[in-house]
Amino acid sequence: MASLKEIAKRAKVSVSTVSRVLNYDDTLAVTEETRLRVFRAAEDVHYQKKSRKEPKGKIGVVTWYTQAQEVKNAYYLSLRVMVEDALEAENFNKVTLYYGQSWAELETCAGVIAIGHFSHKQRAVLKELNPKLVIIGENTLRDGISSVVTDNEFSIESVLANFIAHGHTNIGIMIGNGRTNDDQEKIYDPRLGAFRRFLKSKQLYRPQNVFQGRITPEKGYQMAAKGFDRLQDEFPSALFIASDTLAVGVLRYLHEHHIQVPDRVSIVSFNDSVTAAATVPSLSSIRVYSDLMTQQGINMLKHMLVTNETVPAVCLTVGTSVAYRESSN
Repeated sequence: MASLKEIAKRAKVSVSTVSRVLNYDDTLAVTEETRLRVFRAAEDVHYQKKSRKEPKGKIGVVTWYTQAQEVKNAYYLSLRVMVEDALEAENFNKVTLYYGQSWAELETCAGVIAIGHFSHKQRAVLKELNPKLVIIGENTLRDGISSVVTDNEFSIESVLANFIAHGHTNIGIMIGNGRTNDDQEKIYDPRLGAFRRFLKSKQLYRPQNVFQGRITPEKGYQMAAKGFDRLQDEFPSALFIASDTLAVGVLRYLHEHHIQVPDRVSIVSFNDSVTAAATVPSLSSIRVYSDLMTQQGINMLKHMLVTNETVPAVCLTVGTSVAYRESSN
């Protein structure tokens, strides 16, 4: 990750502001525009812009979040930035639409890349507006829509096996239980199934160690508070947390209550977003190769743009790795 100083220079804010924004410090009195600028700078330092050429056409970029929601989730914010930058590098024009904005303009686009979780109804509307559609972040084969997703099962098993190898037998999971933004469907997270299957195979699964809530730093804080209040000394010694965004809130609670990480609770998170290396202690996190997911999604779309043939939908799964840092032992 780029140094905080480098990000601060690009975003035209102080190093302290960068650190507090990346740690979702709600007490920091800055505008939403400033928060977005910091996250954008943290991602942009990884890219070398190519010289502009004649644009190939306009691509619609649709995100499942509102802009206010996106600024609280570094993973989806960075994914959207990567898509926009990759399209620019490929000499496409783009139009970005957040949840709540009209999708009508998608009909005039050469193709569409959608990011995140959408209900069946939303996916049908997107496909009707523009059949040259790729969704990044959700398996949509059942809807006949091509997609790119990240590996869930093998990455979870790797982390759990590492916990067990370090002597942990009381292992928990904190995971989202949200709904699509149109409130039509519950979002099913396959990582919970992988967690249950693996620990059951080792006779280590404890249903009381499953904590669920919306993926925000505030909910992470609340889940940790309620978990310790309910389980006390039986609170897990190792935690897999399904998002760096959740983990930031958990770390805040543990720090405020003088609970040592990783001595009392060993933590591995998911996404390895720009916030992971900025937390104290720094987060061990499963690294999602968002840049590769982005490029594969764009490659799929480019293939659709140059062929008139009807081809079956494809779902491409991108592997992961684990970046072990200070939060785990």
